[in-house]
Amino acid sequence: LTLNQSRASRSQLAHYLQRTGWLHFSQSGTFTEEMLACLQTEECALVFLRLGSPDELIPEPFLRVLQQHPAVVVTSPYPQQLFTHLDLRPLDFLTEPFSFDRFAASMDKVVARFG
Repeated sequence: LTLNQSRASRSQLAHYLQRTGWLHFSQSGTFTEEMLACLQTEECALVFLRLGSPDELIPEPFLRVLQQHPAVVVTSPYPQQLFTHLDLRPLDFLTEPFSFDRFAASMDKVVARFG
């Protein structure tokens, strides 16, 4: 699942996911009821959340679910410390633009945790 991706970030992420050979997009979109329902199921085991700016608002129901989700990878053009107010505990944080090697290291964390 990818949430809140810009066109450029989604394109980069899609390219990197394709290169892994074992990951693919299942759903992609914004903060809709459909996405919230997906987040609350096992179907969305890995979530890529793009934070476009430190003052961007995440709807409260999404924020609560994302704070508890075990496998969230956050991407942003801004550094991680600017988002501490969201109280997210992502599995990893990728500062855009990120290299494939950095993406692969992030996926290694996913594999190490979830097999």
